[in-house]
Amino acid sequence: MDELDEAIVALLETDGRLTHGDVARAVGLSRSAAASRVQRLIGSGRVVVRGVVHPAVLGRGSLAYVALAVHGPAAPVAEAVAERDDVAFVSLTTGRHGVVAELRAESPLAVDEAIAQLRTLDHVHGVDTLVYVEVARDVVGPVGAVDHAVDATDLALLRALQDDGRASFVELAALAGISAAGARRRVLRMLQAQVVRVGALVRPTGQDGRSAMGVGLRLHGDQREVVAALSAMPTVTFVARTLGRFDLLVSMRGPSTAQLVDAVESLRALPQVHEVDSWTHLRVVKESYALGQLGVVTQA
Repeated sequence: MDELDEAIVALLETDGRLTHGDVARAVGLSRSAAASRVQRLIGSGRVVVRGVVHPAVLGRGSLAYVALAVHGPAAPVAEAVAERDDVAFVSLTTGRHGVVAELRAESPLAVDEAIAQLRTLDHVHGVDTLVYVEVARDVVGPVGAVDHAVDATDLALLRALQDDGRASFVELAALAGISAAGARRRVLRMLQAQVVRVGALVRPTGQDGRSAMGVGLRLHGDQREVVAALSAMPTVTFVARTLGRFDLLVSMRGPSTAQLVDAVESLRALPQVHEVDSWTHLRVVKESYALGQLGVVTQA
């Protein structure tokens, strides 16, 4: 991707339903040129635009980050973990933990049961867990509390957005059996209520120079200032307050390793940061946030 592609992806990460005209005005292209680039990026499979439903709406409101210490090759372990329905993300990493994964379960007890099952996998000899207290930033999914009832029509719209976040209101209306105006009203309401977030997700190829890194921080003093500083950094894609060996879990992505090095140095310079640990994502085995069967009306 060139600089214009990167700029377009950044816009779609923020709002995956931006019109081609909105994109064109933001990056200084004609509407047709912007449309061509958006269609090329999505058509290549490198960039997908999906609706990510709030985990609590899916009945998966308990989240944890699990690092697995592996004896022997880590790839078979990662593949086994990726088969689980309650796992949204799996990666092969550097460091003493060969595999990391994000669990999304219906309760703390379900998280505990899932971790117990992961411990029994062949070649896993250690499990280190971070329980999320609060997700402060996520460029993929909605964050914060959600208090919004969804009915069967909303569920049909959410299913459609999980498949194609850029589906038109006419297309969404046909799938949900309502008018285009009704689809627009419902979708906008759910976006505003943080029931769903529609954004672009770049699928790493391992050959494009883009790098991804996980960072764990131990802090002293006020965590809020650190969270605010992290959330303003363009390379930071995820920030969560956690219980475990780290106070904050951070994910970073950038077009180059050098950019991530600069970002980590910026973290080390924050006065509240006491300890920094980092690991590189060598290969993302799974990244899918369409978890659970959207067939039961729920209320967070």
